[in-house]
Amino acid sequence: MQEQSLKTEFEQLLSQPDNQINLAEGALLVARLEYPELKIQSQLQRITELAEEIRSHLSEEASAAEILTAINKVLFLEKGFEGNSEHFYDPRNSFLNDVLDRKLGIPISLSILYIELGHQLGLPLSGVSLPGHFLVKLELNDAAIVLDPYFGGISLNEDDIEERLQEFYGNKLKRQHFSGLLATTPNRDIIMRILRNLRNIYMQNQDWGKALGIANIMINQDSDKLDSIKARAFIYDALECSRPALEGYQEYLHISPEAEDIQVIRNRIIELSETCRHIC
Repeated sequence: MQEQSLKTEFEQLLSQPDNQINLAEGALLVARLEYPELKIQSQLQRITELAEEIRSHLSEEASAAEILTAINKVLFLEKGFEGNSEHFYDPRNSFLNDVLDRKLGIPISLSILYIELGHQLGLPLSGVSLPGHFLVKLELNDAAIVLDPYFGGISLNEDDIEERLQEFYGNKLKRQHFSGLLATTPNRDIIMRILRNLRNIYMQNQDWGKALGIANIMINQDSDKLDSIKARAFIYDALECSRPALEGYQEYLHISPEAEDIQVIRNRIIELSETCRHIC
């Protein structure tokens, strides 16, 4: 019942126009997967109080640069928020209430907190979904400021961004490709990325029950439908739920008959078909 209720809440949240999706609220809804009794409004109030503390450092005519400096000073220097590099894959890094409690997070959770604080202070910050690392940007008339909340809100220049991208793409990308990679990520996609991160962590930890709960929420919401279908089929397979695993793998191949792992999936379909013949 709890999973179905949360699934409905996610569907309602993600069906809104993208500019009406509150990122902090969405992230706290994700946290309710782990903390079913979590009071979302109470957690949002904590963020508002943090924003008001930052506002107390500012004049009414504060510039964007002054607001960003104040956010960095309060959030990272005074409050001590930081990236959890020691235990990066701890699921708690993805739950915004835990981030507020522990002052530890990963790029996407710290960025969501940063974006929400910026919005409350009048800055139209947005997310940038680089592969493997999430950033924040502030678009100006003729340029953009790109910030990394995981490393204390530092401002990144083109060399810094290129260095991060090189970790994933190998050879250096041409600068003219940056604009596409630094495009604003829709709020809906940001929430889905949190869910995908968590699902993958639970799969890596072989916590199949929690992984399945997230996979069921994602299945009709994820823009990467193939990944969502395949992941859920794999989870069902690990749980020895042969029939839904078989159906998931079959759907995967139906949609993507030229998938790179087609032979592996086909072999597993044959094995599961045999299993189902004996138990069904």
